[in-house]
Amino acid sequence: MIDTSLLFTIGLIFLATFIGSYLHSRRKDPCLQSFAGFHVTLEQNKGKVIWGILDVETSGLELNYRDDVQDEKHLESSYIIYAQEFNNIQALYRFADELTAENREKRRQDIERSFHPGPLERAKRGFRRFVGTASDSLSEVVGLLVGRAKEPAGRYITDKGERYLNQISTNLIGHAGSTFDPLLERYIGQKVVIEIMEDDEIHEHVGIFKNYSPDFLEILDIQFPLKQTVTVGLDGYADAEFVQAEMDRTELTVSNPRKQPLLLHTVVGNADIEQAAPMQRANGTAPLVEEMINSVVNGGERIALHLPKEYSRVDLHVRVVRELDMVVPRNRAVLRHRAERYESEILPEIVFDVGFILNPSAKMKTKEQNLRRKLDSNANDALSAANLGTLLMQQKKYEEAERWLLHALTMRLSLPDNGHKATLQLRELNRHRSGTTPRPPLASEHPPLQAAAIETRHS
Repeated sequence: MIDTSLLFTIGLIFLATFIGSYLHSRRKDPCLQSFAGFHVTLEQNKGKVIWGILDVETSGLELNYRDDVQDEKHLESSYIIYAQEFNNIQALYRFADELTAENREKRRQDIERSFHPGPLERAKRGFRRFVGTASDSLSEVVGLLVGRAKEPAGRYITDKGERYLNQISTNLIGHAGSTFDPLLERYIGQKVVIEIMEDDEIHEHVGIFKNYSPDFLEILDIQFPLKQTVTVGLDGYADAEFVQAEMDRTELTVSNPRKQPLLLHTVVGNADIEQAAPMQRANGTAPLVEEMINSVVNGGERIALHLPKEYSRVDLHVRVVRELDMVVPRNRAVLRHRAERYESEILPEIVFDVGFILNPSAKMKTKEQNLRRKLDSNANDALSAANLGTLLMQQKKYEEAERWLLHALTMRLSLPDNGHKATLQLRELNRHRSGTTPRPPLASEHPPLQAAAIETRHS
């Protein structure tokens, strides 16, 4: 004869497992799920970029390519990232200017449900809030109920079954309450400043906080400076959607055809092979020369640069401002504080923030030494002074950084952007000192730069 206690225990375990399996099957990350069905760009923390239509499952996500990709001996139509690989994600981007009319409406409805929930959604949030704040007490209650049930039915529930039921009940309660964060809850729908780790640098970004999960944060309407590279080749021209450039011997002119500002970060020159050292010519490699520019080019304007030598090719590394929504892992981002109100048409001054370096690299230290040597030989090198101030700011050496930035601004007409970026950096420096959020620059503080005035050359 089968022991009745065994059947009773198995029945309870089966019921609890069934409920747990059902909840687990519906446990899709809410931040990722709000991007499901949209064309998104996924950036991994090692720089790899994938894009496609997002499909979210409980065990991970899949990006379905719009067109098949040929990879050596086979065609690829999608890319899968498993849940245990989420830590390798830098961020997911959804670009506002790439949404179809249908997806814009889908996004609007999703935001409406989040910021103005109906009775059912409010009830769900209330239940989640209750379970999240009372999970420890509820676990104790479940344990007490199992213990009380065992007294009259001790011959039905075994000790092993009791331990298993307690474990399952704790997991179920944990599942229901683990997504609730009372601190983050109050920021939903608010404009916030979020700090994001990008490589070994920490940068600030302003956006509207929409949602959170144990693994991700979701932020809307961010003015984000995406990294882009454009090459000026032998023909001397480059014409991209976000930047135009023309090179004539040692003269390089960079124009911004868009309305939003552009940050020209660095210029990397590739010299002719004939100019290379004997060992480099033997290896077939030409020397690369990197020059830090760190200048803002406003919409419709241009800057002119004098290169130290003629190059067969020049790579421009720029930051292009795009309006986007973002989902970022919580191990790489933290919501820091509310943002002060500013006019929507004014680009927040922190969009091109310098940020700070977690662990200065040997390359960065070498750059600093080279800049100091240049300034020792020529104290009136305005660009080197501004760039040294930037590197010192990234290392939180604010006192010395301020001195070099102010020194550079005394020679602002020798800077590619007439000191626009250096002025923004000084405000950022003071903001970090005081711990305050940015305010919009006043028109009197930042008169529009004229294209003719910007064409100042530097050497």
